[in-house]
Formats: sequence, C-alpha cells, structure tokens
Amino acid sequence: MTGLRILGAVLSVLLAAYAVRRYGRHQLRRGELFAMVVVAFGLIVAAVAPTVFNPLFDALGAEPGNQRRLIALLVLSNFFTLALVFRGFTKDDVLTDNMSRLVDFLALRRVEESGWKPVPGSCALIIPAYNEADNLPAVLDEIPKEVCGLPVMTIVCADGCTDATEAEAQSHGAMVIGSDLRRGQGAVIRLGYLAALEADARVIVSLDADGQHDPNELERVIRPILDGTADMVQGSRVMGSFEVESNIRKRGVTFFSKVMTVLGRTKITDPSNGYRAVSPEGLRRLDLTQDQFFVAEFVIDAANKGLRVIEVPITVRRRASGTSKKGTTFRYAYGFTKAIIGTWLRQPPGKREIPLEPRWLANSIATNAGNGRSKLADRLQPQKEPGPAEGDDKAATP
Repeated sequence: MTGLRILGAVLSVLLAAYAVRRYGRHQLRRGELFAMVVVAFGLIVAAVAPTVFNPLFDALGAEPGNQRRLIALLVLSNFFTLALVFRGFTKDDVLTDNMSRLVDFLALRRVEESGWKPVPGSCALIIPAYNEADNLPAVLDEIPKEVCGLPVMTIVCADGCTDATEAEAQSHGAMVIGSDLRRGQGAVIRLGYLAALEADARVIVSLDADGQHDPNELERVIRPILDGTADMVQGSRVMGSFEVESNIRKRGVTFFSKVMTVLGRTKITDPSNGYRAVSPEGLRRLDLTQDQFFVAEFVIDAANKGLRVIEVPITVRRRASGTSKKGTTFRYAYGFTKAIIGTWLRQPPGKREIPLEPRWLANSIATNAGNGRSKLADRLQPQKEPGPAEGDDKAATP
C-alpha cells in the first residue's frame, strides 16, 4: 500500500503542475484550474494522510479492513469522474450549438447584404441542395411563377456546396442561402424556414433539388392548407406513382410507413418523401433538431402535436443525373430509425404538449428590432457555456 500511496502522491503533484502550466498558457479557465488543483490536493491528502477521510468513510459504512476504504475511495472517484464526463458532454453540446449558430448567422447575413426582398403572402418554395448544379437548373425552370393565386418565392438552401449550385440558383432568380459547412439537409432547411417565416409566407413547401419531384404538382400539395383542411400535407409516391430505383428501399418505405403510422397515430404511406407543405402556424409548433434525418422528425412531431396531417398523391421520378447523397441503404435506415425513436420518445402520443416555443425558433426568432443590424442574422443568439468561471469573457453575438 505504501508504494501505491507514493505513486498517487507523485501523480497528483504532476496533475497540479500540468494544470498550472496550461493555465499559464491560457488553455484553462480559472474554474477549470481550481477544479484540477482541488482534485490533485485531495489525492495528495489521501496518499499522505489517509486518516483525514476516516469520518467520511465511517459515514459510508466503509470500516477498516479488507481494503474496504480503498474500494470506497474508488467508488467516490468514479462518481466524480462521471460528473466530469456529463459536464463535458454539456459543454460539447453548447459549443456545437454555438458553432451552428455562427454558420447560420453568416449565411443569413450574406442573404440580407445581397439585398433580399421578401414576398409577403407568398408560397415559399424551399429547395435544400448539396452539389446539384447539374440537376437544379431544370428544377428551377419547371417552377411556376404563381400557384393558387399566390406568388412563388423560391429559396435554394445550399448545404456547403463545392460546385456551381449557388451560381445556378442565382442565375435563375432564386434567393440563395449558402451555408459554409455541410451539416445536413435538416440543418440547412431550417434556414429556409426562418426566411419563409420572416417573409410572412402564406404556405411553406419543400422539395428536392435532384429533379425527382415535379414542381407542377405544387397546387395539389398546397391546396388542402389553403382550404383550411390540413396543417401539413405530405406527398406520397405510394398513392401516386414512382420509378423503382431499389427494391430494398421500396421495402424500407413500406416498413417505415407502418412504424410511423403506429407511433404517430396518423396514416402515413411515404414517410421519407421530401415533398411537403406546411402552414406557418403549424411550422412554429414543430421542434426541429435533426440535422440529417429531419424528414422522420418532421412527420412524427407534427402528428404527435396534433397537426392535421394528410397525404396527397405525387410523382417521384428518377434522379436526372448523379447519385443520391443519402449514403448507403443501411446507413440511411439506421439514421432514419434513430430519428424516429428520438422524436417519439420526446413526446409520445397522448402526452400533453408543453406550451413552449420550439428551441430552433426560441434561439433564433427573438429579434432586437430597430438596432440597425441584420434582422435575420440577429435572430441567432449564442448560449453561454455552462459554469463560466469568474473573469471569463462572456459569449458574444457576432
């Protein structure tokens, strides 16, 4: 035991020295330095004078003998380690959120600097795209100027594109929201939703940029919302027509439609289809957090929150060119399953809806009107990291 105590004391001194060195290089905050020094000091005391902790061990029922107190010390250290791990997870989540807000801020700031003029009362058509320069022009050419008496405002959300997608969209007169980083279809389409809400659109529609969806079916998709018979309309290839590209994916659509019908208590025949329309009021009730597999989250959350969800038949064509960006079939199925389970567990059917504004809106829509800065970009409010130490700089909004 003497050798173990000596080793513990030496390691504790090294830990304290390492903490002081990192603090001197401005790599640690005061609070983090304090925590590491306290831990090192406690280990030194346990190694040099272990009897100091006898009252604590007695309270825990760890009586002397059979190394019970050593085991008790190990258990306490494990609890402390778990607390640090959970704190690390929390900090990582906050840093990720703030990085996402920074990317979104820059994207929205560029939109307003480009002289974007919103079209109130329009049909906002959002097209998320990643390297679809070859397919996007044909899609944009098919979009009608007006549908059901509403002007169509086209918003192309470029997800970290490295080709000419943004240039093609601009040359066709579309509004472009370009993200500097590729974070997923769900992350970039939320920017389009924010722009559509800011523009006071009458109805908000999304469709894919690869040419699989037919823009001429817009009227069929938005009509139930304009008539007041639905809050969300999901396009269904099963009710309409489609060209089979993979039998495995066809079976996957059938399987997941049954799962989501049970979990959402709403008949869904085509759960992965990206052609959908939603009312602004319905959109504001949805808690959208998924960056990748947001389609499953969108449908499940809408059904669980009591939105009137219906399906209409649409046509799904083969991609005009290129390959799918969804990845392998099994990877897509795994991610889709995680999104379904995570969304359903968040608020199972029958559970009373909490009357709080969804996080993606609460962190973005709280605007400071009249401050002379970008209205859209100012909606992104970074969060402070948990437990800031005294003297630390506060998080600042760009």
